Amino acid sequence: MSRRWLLTGLTILLGLALVGVGFGLAAPIGGTHSPRISNPRVEFAPLMFVAGVILIFLSAVVYEVTPEGRRR
Repeated sequence: MSRRWLLTGLTILLGLALVGVGFGLAAPIGGTHSPRISNPRVEFAPLMFVAGVILIFLSAVVYEVTPEGRRR
């Protein structure tokens, strides 16, 4: 596995982890009749989710910027 693929894969995995944690800490799914349900568990959970999505899209930039390496 080349360094290019390794860095791209790690970027995608980190982004997926942020998406999962951000979604898990967001507001519980249910009706909106209770303020407890409509408020997120952690205030910056939506930010974590969005940062994860952005990081997943930036993995394409990491792939293009990282040198391919020597060909033998």
